[in-house]
Amino acid sequence: MGTVISIANQKGGVGKTTIALNLGYSLSRLGKKVLLVDVDPQFNLTFALIGMDVVNYEDKNVGTLMTRESSVEDVLIEVEENLHLIPSHLTLSAKEIEIMNTYNRERRLEKALKPIFPDYDYIIIDNPPSMGIFLVNSLTASDYVLIPLELSYFGVIGMQLMFNLMSMIREETNEGLRLLGIVPNKFTKQTKVPQARLKELKELYPDAPILTTIPKAIAIEKAQAEGKSIFEYEPNGKASKAFEKLAREVISIVEGQ
Repeated sequence: MGTVISIANQKGGVGKTTIALNLGYSLSRLGKKVLLVDVDPQFNLTFALIGMDVVNYEDKNVGTLMTRESSVEDVLIEVEENLHLIPSHLTLSAKEIEIMNTYNRERRLEKALKPIFPDYDYIIIDNPPSMGIFLVNSLTASDYVLIPLELSYFGVIGMQLMFNLMSMIREETNEGLRLLGIVPNKFTKQTKVPQARLKELKELYPDAPILTTIPKAIAIEKAQAEGKSIFEYEPNGKASKAFEKLAREVISIVEGQ
């Protein structure tokens, strides 16, 4: 049975798509079968993986899946042998109202994905930077939450919003939801601010696991702009090594290896 991980933070610009993309690639390179699910109406993950082909999936995307206009088999895209995608689409925002008015709306994604849970080791969901029906669906369907965080003052303070949302989800729709960890992203040692914020984060949330720090690297941005993972763009760089370390850490926590 696949482990479902939501990459989530209600704050924008923290690198959710970058983490989802490169963690997915890294897990697949380690022999895991991975499904990436894009539930962000901005469809950045989808565009990074299939480029302008996104326009061909108006009738076969995560939105049509959640409204039951498509089956899960219809919407799957093979990116690589061990890496598949359920795409988003620019029409996804229009589906939000439709989903809001359906029965059992919080479980639409969970029910749609359930038939293929046994086919994957990891299902990673990239989420929008807002608390709406798509994020609620993702957290309801997930075993774990992985929270990317840029180490700014407002980023650290804003973590409480995510913890409050997770608490609400546990009470209402998914009592088994767990925090996999926080991933400090875009980290630089060139100033003392990120290091000070990291110390504050540990003091504010002593029980929250702090996972591998992902460095700020131009290569990550360039790779994503070219529709590549960091492993394809700069396989021996510090960012590639950080993502491989993160993937091994995730496997260790989830599988106890």
